[in-house]
Amino acid sequence: MLTHDELAIVHLVLNTDCNAWDLTPTSASPGVCRFCYRERNRVSTDADTVRRVIDRVRSESEAHRCVFTGGDPVMPYDNHLEVALRHATEAGLETNLHTNGLLLSERYAGLRDHVTVYSLAVDGPDSETADWFRGQRYFERFLSNVELLTGDQRRLAFNTFTTAGSMQELPRLAQFIAGITQQTDVEYWLISQYRPIGRANARKAEIYGFERDDFVRAVDDVRGDVNGVTIYAQPTRAPEDPYPFRVWVLADGTVTADLGSVAAPRNAVLGDLLVEGFEPLVRRAFSLREQTQLEGIA
Repeated sequence: MLTHDELAIVHLVLNTDCNAWDLTPTSASPGVCRFCYRERNRVSTDADTVRRVIDRVRSESEAHRCVFTGGDPVMPYDNHLEVALRHATEAGLETNLHTNGLLLSERYAGLRDHVTVYSLAVDGPDSETADWFRGQRYFERFLSNVELLTGDQRRLAFNTFTTAGSMQELPRLAQFIAGITQQTDVEYWLISQYRPIGRANARKAEIYGFERDDFVRAVDDVRGDVNGVTIYAQPTRAPEDPYPFRVWVLADGTVTADLGSVAAPRNAVLGDLLVEGFEPLVRRAFSLREQTQLEGIA
């Protein structure tokens, strides 16, 4: 059994495609979600397999939370999201729905009773800043989702991507989030800098790259502006820097993990938990990660 200290959170991937590109870039933007490093293959599974995958994770670990991520898990087709959320909740897991929210209202009725926290993306305090990252009218959709979720007293979280320019808007965004805390519970705010992993390239670095120290300082400056909300900072990393360990479970049973280097083109595929078990695969990842870091030091 993997203890809670060894593995507190599992990321479940029902699909790795996303609908963000349905939005049109603003005139000044380099393109919608240019910072993204997702892979574009869709996971092939069925409802029964999803349940079996969740049961295996639950029986072999003390992980307390399952993060539903992608791509974007709220897509315009049946990716078994409602089944997976319901089953994870019934298995005693907290659930975090990590979404851009573009189609949240359409599927909300089937999701609401099985989501512990809704994590929404917002990259600025107004449409000028937020739409630059995500596309025209994104901020309008975001405000609509906040109204829906606060009105229903759902627990929220936010994730924000940054550029050197948008960092100047963090104080205003902090004030905006502080206002939401007066309406409903906000659990955390994740603020990220450019992370050169997967599909890193010079153009992305040119657009989103700026000094790590400037990023850390800007985040530290707003920590006191959102009382009661935990703020996580993800600064950029050099190719030799280790990346925080995370386990990703595809809904077909495939287990992958971050093994420690942002230079890796993709997560390491460890195996199928329905065949080999969940705990052995994660322990293999621990060993491989330690080996990778020792090789990096050498």
